[in-house]
Amino acid sequence: MRFLYQGFTHKDGARSFIFQGISEQKVETIFSIRVNLLLFARNKMAIQDGPGFCLNLLTSACASTPDALEKLQQYQVLEADLLPILADREKRALLKAGKGSSHRFVRKPSPGSQFRSPSRTVI
Repeated sequence: MRFLYQGFTHKDGARSFIFQGISEQKVETIFSIRVNLLLFARNKMAIQDGPGFCLNLLTSACASTPDALEKLQQYQVLEADLLPILADREKRALLKAGKGSSHRFVRKPSPGSQFRSPSRTVI
């Protein structure tokens, strides 16, 4: 199944992201995934990430059971749906912290270099 993003509607502090699903048999299905914006704010997710997040939900459901995809035709996102993203974010933060500093060692310019430190005048 292919998914085409159709846009969103905004009402009462929530956005509903609308997708059109087209099966291989050319059957069209509309999916409306509603996201409470406070849920995104509480988990430090950008609103612009909403369509991509919803597309991930749809593709994951498509890869699993047909019932999972059917459930997303009218769906309200739960905090549990964000857990994989939050776990991935935490994993990346740990990897970044484990890398150490990203500062490069800078050597002094050689005596023949065109780069010289400013000369000091002692009085």
